Amino acid sequence: MPQSRSAYVNARRLAVSLVPPLIAAAVVLTVFLSVRDRLPGRIASHIGPGGNADGYSGQGSFLAAALGVLLGVGALFGALVHRMRPNDDGQRVVAVIGGAVAVFTGWLATAVLLANTGVDDASSVTLPGTQAAFAFGATALYAAVGWPACGKAEEAETIPGSSADASRLALGDSEIAGWTRVAGSRVLPVTGLLLLAAGVVVGFTAGWLPALPLLVTGVLMALLTGARVTADRRGLTVTPSIVPWPRLNVPLRKIAEADHRAVSPLRDFGGWGYRIRPGASGIVLRSGDAISVRLTTGSEFVVTVDDAATAAALLNTLADRERRTAAGG
Repeated sequence: MPQSRSAYVNARRLAVSLVPPLIAAAVVLTVFLSVRDRLPGRIASHIGPGGNADGYSGQGSFLAAALGVLLGVGALFGALVHRMRPNDDGQRVVAVIGGAVAVFTGWLATAVLLANTGVDDASSVTLPGTQAAFAFGATALYAAVGWPACGKAEEAETIPGSSADASRLALGDSEIAGWTRVAGSRVLPVTGLLLLAAGVVVGFTAGWLPALPLLVTGVLMALLTGARVTADRRGLTVTPSIVPWPRLNVPLRKIAEADHRAVSPLRDFGGWGYRIRPGASGIVLRSGDAISVRLTTGSEFVVTVDDAATAAALLNTLADRERRTAAGG
């Protein structure tokens, strides 16, 4: 019974993500075909902040770009929703975002086509700011409807816990030991560079102020793509490998038990970087082996890094020593 329920919820969420881009693409295509004879040869494809046209393209180019973006949004978010099945809350958020992005994009693309209809000179095309307000309103309305339409999973899937007999390193009470490795990511640098490229394009075409969020995010992602992971008497510490801040530390007194396990960024956490999901958080830079720390609060903290088994064994030994010391042993 839970399995059929889960499949039903997944199907609903795929529909929430995929139906809007398909409908939006059909609407854009239908409107284009119905007004094509009344469109100028070169249509205004971009409207500036003042509501006046400041970018132009051919009819076919505009249609191809609009349909390509809408179908691309559907394919991207549909794939993410499918991959994120074990992550109930994350999957639900991604499904609604995918549908909402398609609603917003489809509304504006249709509005631009209608604004070009019956115009002889594309440079005279204007688009009132109310259209952007309507687009945002339609997006918010869809999000409000799409969220409950996604449904709630009957049973939230949990991340596997540590084994009861987690390994320890043989270490005397007076011995000092430490372990450190650098973990890297292939996805985040590429994403950062793509965001930087997109920011440059937006900067030259629409102005540098709208491009600022893309540029800042791209720089941060390009720089903070590696982390130094250390296990020692201070506990588990994660620091960016290029800059010394921000530093994240889990002290020994908060570690109930440490183990290692395989982690999939999309399936388990819905993406890369610093991730939070119900009952778990962590630094997820790639797929594969990860330190899995069960905290005294009952939640889990993970860090993807090579040789995670050695780090986990050392943390167990040091945490045991910390507890004996605190108890006066």
